[in-house]
Amino acid sequence: MISNIKIISIVFLFCISQLFSQRNLIEIDYKKNQDNSVNFNYKKKSPGSWFIMLQFSNLTNTRGRYFNKVVKSNMGSLLKLKPVNPDESIGFQYSFNYFRGNLNSKIEYDYPYILPFESGTNISAQELFSIENVYLKQELPKGWKSYSFTFNESKSVRAIRKGTVIEILKNYSPNVENIYSYYSEQNQITIEHNDGSVAVYKGFNAESIAVGLGELIYPQTNLGKLGRYDKRGLYRLYLSLYSYKSKKGKTLFNIKSSDVEIVYITPKFFVNENVTVLKNLNPYKVDFTEKVLFKEMRKREIKKYKAKL
Repeated sequence: MISNIKIISIVFLFCISQLFSQRNLIEIDYKKNQDNSVNFNYKKKSPGSWFIMLQFSNLTNTRGRYFNKVVKSNMGSLLKLKPVNPDESIGFQYSFNYFRGNLNSKIEYDYPYILPFESGTNISAQELFSIENVYLKQELPKGWKSYSFTFNESKSVRAIRKGTVIEILKNYSPNVENIYSYYSEQNQITIEHNDGSVAVYKGFNAESIAVGLGELIYPQTNLGKLGRYDKRGLYRLYLSLYSYKSKKGKTLFNIKSSDVEIVYITPKFFVNENVTVLKNLNPYKVDFTEKVLFKEMRKREIKKYKAKL
């Protein structure tokens, strides 16, 4: 393990505009019923939570022009328009927009995360800086916190909490003949947790990634192995957590895409029988109890997990 590296690591702020650039991931259709009501349903092609904004125009014989909802299942019902006069049909036109995220979910800020490596591994975490703050002199992203873990050999990266894999990027091969403080194009895995928080792991060897898109994973699940970072023979994991929030004063009922922001989370990890915030460059040893490991797992999941040991 390398614990005394004197390198300023620069992390690029996750661009909120990326949330709205993905097209054709959600389809919405409707069905007119015999009682003149209309059911709206959705199908989505990407795992994880998505926020759908449905807007109506030219409405007749019904009420309500806006409908917003967080959806998690691959398909399901959105809403039902009911006629004011049941003997007449409803007239309407509609449009919709959507973006990734379990907006305004209730985050468990004291959740006991497990350090992202195998039990017994000695590690230290380096707190990272934001490029916006260091070079552009802008304010730090809200709640900013991100870590790197550096080694002189490849390590297996383990999940810190139960969740669903919502994104995998594995198209990058760094030039290991150079020396870097940071480069943004890294192989990564993004996982959404039950409370709506999201963890991003960066630094994988693309060929070693061991999980699939949409897969449900558990704490200590092997995600893959770290790839060589640069000429120095280093291997480095970048880890950050965040959630999606509406800006102050904006409710889910009247929210627009420009009203959404990412708020970073300072995670608390289970270390030395306590749940604590990691201190910069302090040494730690990966450890956990069954109580922490199985905290969010159902009985049948625990039984299946133990059967693989």
